[in-house]
Amino acid sequence: MTIVALLTTLAVVVVLLVIFNDPVSGINPYPPPAKVGEITLPTATSTPTSLPPTWTPSIEPTINAIDPPTAVPSSTTAVLILPGTPAAVQNPQPTSETAEPGKFAFGLQAQPQGISASLYEPTRGCAWMGVSGRAFDIQNRPVKGIRVAITGWLGSRTINLLSLTGTALQYGPSGYEFTLSDAPQATVGQLKVQLLDQSDLPLSDVVLLDTYSECEKNLILVDFKQVNE
Repeated sequence: MTIVALLTTLAVVVVLLVIFNDPVSGINPYPPPAKVGEITLPTATSTPTSLPPTWTPSIEPTINAIDPPTAVPSSTTAVLILPGTPAAVQNPQPTSETAEPGKFAFGLQAQPQGISASLYEPTRGCAWMGVSGRAFDIQNRPVKGIRVAITGWLGSRTINLLSLTGTALQYGPSGYEFTLSDAPQATVGQLKVQLLDQSDLPLSDVVLLDTYSECEKNLILVDFKQVNE
């Protein structure tokens, strides 16, 4: 039995050596697949025998010249909102305005009064005159962003200025201010103040103002309060 086992082992070793040296021999039960023949690819220098004809348009397109558009004037005008200095115009002509009372959202909180500007601006003395005030809603809260217009004339100058509530914080969160002159002047009903919305529609009645020549009254205070929803 030992001899048989040795002979069997030797035979297996011989078979494995033959298969290792020649995998495609007939004694290999699992021969490798046959080799695929080499594929020859065309080189980049090869030139096709024929090319498709090049397309050319038969009719040249025509482009009509277009005239440049003409300038259209703008229909809007910028409004400068500031507590600025009025421009000088000779021989101003006053205009009268009347309004139906009770139809506006805002009315006067109190009658306009002349006070010293130094109460709000300690550095201002007698070399200044102006108009200021505030706006409040029905619940007495400050209202910002309302347009305030002052028109009329002062001496030989017309007054036509715009401001916004909330731009002069020394008078409060909804304060506004106009600088009118570098010295107090006395006038009676020549200046008018009114609240406007963003479309320039009135939010209050026109308020006529008196100004004074005394330094202690060089600031006219005009407060508004909402009276209608």
